[in-house]
Amino acid sequence: MPEKILIIQTAFLGDLILSTSFFHAVKMEHKESEIHVVVNLGTESVLDNNPDITQIWCLDKKKIKKNPFAFFQFIQKLRKEKFDKVYSPHFSYRSSLLSFFTKAKIRIGYKESGFSFLHTKLVSRPKQGPHEVEKLFALLFEPYDYPTGRERRPYLFPSAEEEASYLTKKNKLIKNDSGYILIAPSSLWETKRMPEEKFVSVITQILRKKEETIILIGSKADQAIEEHIFRLMKTEPLELKQRERLLSLIGKTSLKELMVWIQNAKAIISNDSSPIHFASAFNTPTVMVYGATIPAFGYGSLSDKHKILEVNGLGCRPCGIHGGRVCPEAHFRCMLDQNPVRIFEALEEVMKP
Repeated sequence: MPEKILIIQTAFLGDLILSTSFFHAVKMEHKESEIHVVVNLGTESVLDNNPDITQIWCLDKKKIKKNPFAFFQFIQKLRKEKFDKVYSPHFSYRSSLLSFFTKAKIRIGYKESGFSFLHTKLVSRPKQGPHEVEKLFALLFEPYDYPTGRERRPYLFPSAEEEASYLTKKNKLIKNDSGYILIAPSSLWETKRMPEEKFVSVITQILRKKEETIILIGSKADQAIEEHIFRLMKTEPLELKQRERLLSLIGKTSLKELMVWIQNAKAIISNDSSPIHFASAFNTPTVMVYGATIPAFGYGSLSDKHKILEVNGLGCRPCGIHGGRVCPEAHFRCMLDQNPVRIFEALEEVMKP
């Protein structure tokens, strides 16, 4: 019987994308094993076609919060699989409980996780310093043995269907052969979002000084941001042919379609959010804008060509691991002091051959 390994990663979408390099590493170390992964319901599509994964288990967090009995039903399903080993790269109390109740003999997790005593082997996870993929690799390797190069970057596998959808939409939307630059103006956390006015300034510079089409990306929840940007753009002194090169796919792509758009982009500009990690998977040149959070948390770009834009000298940064809804100091200088000229210059730099 092949060894059965469970990996529990029910964090945000960006964390799951970064974890795919860990899934690959586990599979390479245990080539004959079955690799099962527990993810947060709604994020699982980014793992489609992943050859490293045998089975995906979707945990409905909203459901189990309302009905604790559903959590124990989920545990029972996992226990029936009789896993030999569990890796828990998520550090919530719930993940530690899931790991423990599988009854696997080997359960590896972080010292800093909730209910860490339920693991059989503990690994330190520093809050700042190493990149997130190195924190993940620590569960599997000694530091001197961490994978390098391509194996650090995420593994995403869009299908032929998404490729075909991309080509159809691209041919309809883009009218020149100069390629396109993606801009991701949103984030789940408000203090990680650069104000739309700043993005408008960057967009205007690109439209005036470069030939590429600009495409906004995001989910349906970001449509208010899209509307604000287009409203502000109306006052910018641009020629009609320049304005025509600003398009939007916000709310118009699935996660898997978005992969292909990012894969084929000339570059991407984004806040500290999941599009950065999609870009890392395909080595897309990246400009990353930091506000409430800091690069030392370990979620920066893994693309070979990338630039980080942040406002230094603010004693209030970081104001939280995820940022927050409002600036606790009520000045929001970490984003209001961002310089659009510097962002454009960084874009020029990462786009150099």
